[in-house]
Amino acid sequence: MKVVYLSSESFIDHSYTIVRGLKERSREIDLKVFFQAKDLTEEVRAWCGKTESEFVKRRRFRNPLSFFDDINLLRKAKKQKADVVWFNTMTVYQAILAPLMLKKYIVTMHDVELHPESAEKHGTLASKLTLRFSKRKIAAASKTQAEIFNKQYGILPRIFQLPIITYFKESARSSTGLTKTDHMRFFFFGSIEKYKGIETLLEAAEILESKGLGLKFEVNIHGRIKYDNEILAGRISKLKSVNLFDKFIDYREIHSIYTGNDVQILPYKQVTQCGPLLIGFCEGVPSICSDLAGFREYVSDAVDGIMFDGTAQGLAEKMETIVRNKATIEELKRGIEKNALKKFSMAGLTDKYIENLKQTAGLK
Repeated sequence: MKVVYLSSESFIDHSYTIVRGLKERSREIDLKVFFQAKDLTEEVRAWCGKTESEFVKRRRFRNPLSFFDDINLLRKAKKQKADVVWFNTMTVYQAILAPLMLKKYIVTMHDVELHPESAEKHGTLASKLTLRFSKRKIAAASKTQAEIFNKQYGILPRIFQLPIITYFKESARSSTGLTKTDHMRFFFFGSIEKYKGIETLLEAAEILESKGLGLKFEVNIHGRIKYDNEILAGRISKLKSVNLFDKFIDYREIHSIYTGNDVQILPYKQVTQCGPLLIGFCEGVPSICSDLAGFREYVSDAVDGIMFDGTAQGLAEKMETIVRNKATIEELKRGIEKNALKKFSMAGLTDKYIENLKQTAGLK
């Protein structure tokens, strides 16, 4: 079966893992990859080299001439005469052009339910147009998303569960500069947006500090604040246990952020799939997650991660338990290796990926 896979810099991390995994099954799938990006940066060049992919330059989405970039990309895909063309999401123009230019294709929609307060205009419009023109060709990136899609549209889509992300571990270079300490290090990683519940984490830290029980812990927040910057920065500055690294994080630094900390905190208010969780699995770093369906799909509570009830008090209790019993971390690490890695590595997911593609191509 021949498959053309179209991806871009927006999904550079998990598409790397997907392509590398599928390339290992070359007897079953002939995979041609086109990677679309604005510039052939050092990162993009390395990505294309490691995945044996072809770079295709594009303009900014807001540039009307990007229409011709997408026509060029789809022509390239069509010339391959593949059994199926697989989009790792669509641009606005791809959503319009694909039904006109391609017969058999499938598109992964990573946010079948947009994040609250989402202000990304191009992505929102692209999602709406994908739904309008390719509703029955959409695949979901998680079982949680598939259930949401089915409830909204009465269609149960195919599922390409996102795999454990290996990209940052394999691209590691820099160090966080964090020095050794006997404190338990909790951390938050990623852009700080409203739906991610950073206030819950800060309130939990306030609760633990107010107890005055001599708990040795710190909370490191790695990522840019995307809203209420002064309010959040001011609140953080009053907490002795919390350190804010409000900056752009180079992809080569992410590995050392995970290995330089002990437990990731994911206090999200809404989630259907979560990249930081999947990076944590790869790095062997456990997470404390809000008790939401999107996390329960991937986390086995008290086995390879910990769930909390979504309240600051509930989070503080879980954090305190870990500070007082550091052996819990090693238990969770073993759980990640024995449970999560087996279920969500590409080795565990590839069979389902190939089955989905064969069904789309009409070969099964």
